[in-house]
Amino acid sequence: MLPSSLTVWDENHTAEGSDISMTSPQAVSYWLLPAPEAQAVLDQLSALASQALVACRLPPHITLYSEHLDGEHGVSQEQVIAQLQQLADCRQPVRLRPNAIEASLLFTQSLVLRFNAEAMTQLHPWFNQLRRRSGAELGYRLDPHLTLLYSQDPFHLRQELARRLPLPSDPLLFGRVSAVTHPLTISSPADIAACTTLHACALSCTR
Repeated sequence: MLPSSLTVWDENHTAEGSDISMTSPQAVSYWLLPAPEAQAVLDQLSALASQALVACRLPPHITLYSEHLDGEHGVSQEQVIAQLQQLADCRQPVRLRPNAIEASLLFTQSLVLRFNAEAMTQLHPWFNQLRRRSGAELGYRLDPHLTLLYSQDPFHLRQELARRLPLPSDPLLFGRVSAVTHPLTISSPADIAACTTLHACALSCTR
């Protein structure tokens, strides 16, 4: 059995132990990140969940958009950084209200925190901005959720855990964005370990 703490992820570097070749197809995802107080709440919730499963974790985030990176049909790292900065410059921090904790059959949604219907309305303009400027679409569809952990444990165990975990009662503030490179397909702890931050910045619109 794999150890219960599979990946200690440093948002500035690839985690140690990654064996993913950088020559394999790569993608970049644009993440919405919580402000410090919200991150503390989410980190505590993820740590609690991790006690019950064999799991690995990434920093808490909501994926706004994903696209191909480099190669013949991908965007360059310079283009990614420019797009991220443009997004940050015209967006303000946003509060999102948690609605449910759910388990999924998908590895990338092993155990997720979902938000109320208003979150889609709030974040869809962000998604549209990134999609309009993308030259390397993956067909990503916005689905506002935050993955608490990644696990290959049986679905029924994750489902039972989802029922037991406490749902945060207050809206959570998100105040930063980042661009993270990763394998095109994420289906294992090794893929999680290969995630690497390319750039991060605070939401700075003052209007």
